[in-house]
Amino acid sequence: MRQALLGSVAAATLCAVVLLATSPMLPMVWDEGNAILRAEGIGQDRWQYTNCEEGHPAFYGELIAVGRWVSSAWLPPLCAARFGPIVLFAVAAGAMFYRMRRDYSTVAAVGAVAALMLMPRMFAHAHFASLDGPLVSCWILAWAVFPREGGRGKEEGGREKAEVGRGKGERRGKFASAFRLPPSAFLFGIALGATLSCKATGWFAPLPFIAWAVVYRDRAAVRAVAVGLPVALVTFFVLNPPLWCDPIDGFATFFQLNFSRADWPGFNISIQFLGRMYNLDHPLPWYNTLLWTAVTVPLGILILAGAGLAGVLRQWREDGPGMLLVFNWLILIIVRALPGTPPHDGVRLFLPSFAFLAALAGVGCAVVLAWSIRHRRLRTTVAAVVLIYAATAANLFVYAPQWLSYYNLLIGGLPGATAAGMEPTYYWDGLDRSVMDWLHDHTSAEEKIRFAASSPENFALMQRWGTLRREFRNDAPGKFRWYVLQRRPSGYRPIDVRLIEHAEPAYRKTLLGVPLVEVYEVMDSG
Repeated sequence: MRQALLGSVAAATLCAVVLLATSPMLPMVWDEGNAILRAEGIGQDRWQYTNCEEGHPAFYGELIAVGRWVSSAWLPPLCAARFGPIVLFAVAAGAMFYRMRRDYSTVAAVGAVAALMLMPRMFAHAHFASLDGPLVSCWILAWAVFPREGGRGKEEGGREKAEVGRGKGERRGKFASAFRLPPSAFLFGIALGATLSCKATGWFAPLPFIAWAVVYRDRAAVRAVAVGLPVALVTFFVLNPPLWCDPIDGFATFFQLNFSRADWPGFNISIQFLGRMYNLDHPLPWYNTLLWTAVTVPLGILILAGAGLAGVLRQWREDGPGMLLVFNWLILIIVRALPGTPPHDGVRLFLPSFAFLAALAGVGCAVVLAWSIRHRRLRTTVAAVVLIYAATAANLFVYAPQWLSYYNLLIGGLPGATAAGMEPTYYWDGLDRSVMDWLHDHTSAEEKIRFAASSPENFALMQRWGTLRREFRNDAPGKFRWYVLQRRPSGYRPIDVRLIEHAEPAYRKTLLGVPLVEVYEVMDSG
């Protein structure tokens, strides 16, 4: 246990350092401006959460606000807003190490955390002052503290305790243990409540734990679910002050806003998938989550996760901890594939599944290591696994800082994915320092910059912080000099298509030869 705890602290510290060090590289992405401004409202007693706008719950905003309060004296404004989500993700990575170390081995724990950090899209989302990173973190924490009897003899109430006591004393001990509630059941409820409080997607998080407790008839897990669900609801209520005055109506409004998106035209956002446009009216094909996973997770991690999945399924009766990983991985893979589920933004809406795929990759490391020992091929296998992780890490350098544009070799990388009709970029993460430097160098103080399909909240904050040193608003004095276009096909307007087909940009930001952002000269003030 001590080794697991020390390893957990080391993993969390290393992840925090890496994420904080790379945070300045990433430009502000689409949702961050809105999230940061809402978090500022918390300090002014303006809670724009839960039962207003689109119904996002409040925990991610509270996390941003607390992180800014802690770090604003020594971090730049955007990095300070990201500080809370980054620290929470690092803690979750440490918790993953601890759980995997106790369930399997040090090899599995190291492999799982390394896979978690080396998935480019997960790595990007782990930085953002937004909803999805905190959602992943809280879901991992709920899994990490979930108590159960089944497993490999290391769990609370496991085999070590099962052999204690004989005769009448043993019967009394079993009777008492049936009603004993370990503290981890309450921790599970709190972590699950935080998961519910990050995003509506988090309301699917209880399902794999309930299913696992039923399938394995695990008394500790059943007790944890029975205790954890009420605690989670109380936690959700506590973390969402807009519910305090009118809980019944507030909960009803929350569910209406979050689970009836088809009734709100402004939230019917399209996406291009294999050359076709999809939205709530034209649902994605059922296999979309499997294909996105297959082409956006590094190939080496897919191979290791496949080995882990095969090992778990082969011994599913004995490997309860592994099946819990499988259940948690599958839930959003299935939900996102259902008709009526919002389709936009690629992998973002089922991002937590990637975390449990990373854990299965850790299991895969343990599986191939055991195989290599049995077949006396330890050196070759270790070298192959190290090479897999080294090649995976290289992706972070190749795609930096546009990690959200990552596609793997199965589809030919970003160029192959773009040719296949996948969207090369989503969130304005192509608007990095190199693009901004060019715009500032080629725009006078009296001229303005127009951004296509952009977030005015982002640019208002960028102006406040000095990242954007030119005007962008229509009602500001001056003429527009440049029109900045993001290469997101689902966001194109007719003018964007005409420019791409018939005009030559004055500047183009590319990655592996694929345009991400283009700057066109505006010929008049309109």
